[in-house]
Amino acid sequence: MDYLFLCAFSILNHCRYTFFIVLYPMGVSGELLTIYAALPYVQKTGLYSVTLPNKYNFSFDYYSFLILVMISYIPLFPQLYFHMIRQRKKVLGYTEDYSKVE
Repeated sequence: MDYLFLCAFSILNHCRYTFFIVLYPMGVSGELLTIYAALPYVQKTGLYSVTLPNKYNFSFDYYSFLILVMISYIPLFPQLYFHMIRQRKKVLGYTEDYSKVE
């Protein structure tokens, strides 16, 4: 029973730290394409935008916010992706441990 549990845990652990290599860029691409496709509609309708004058004297342009979010992926995506690569190496990089024993 313990062997099956450890084997299943090992397989799931390997999947967790390997599948992201393909799935993470696909997810980010999907998010960016979805935001890009929504931009004309958001600009035309003024969706979620607050214009002046109002009682709070506050203005918010959702269209500009979406563009800012898309631009923020440029510096943030590599940091997050390479962090996961380092985590993968730390968790699955067991070949170095065996070489120290011999």
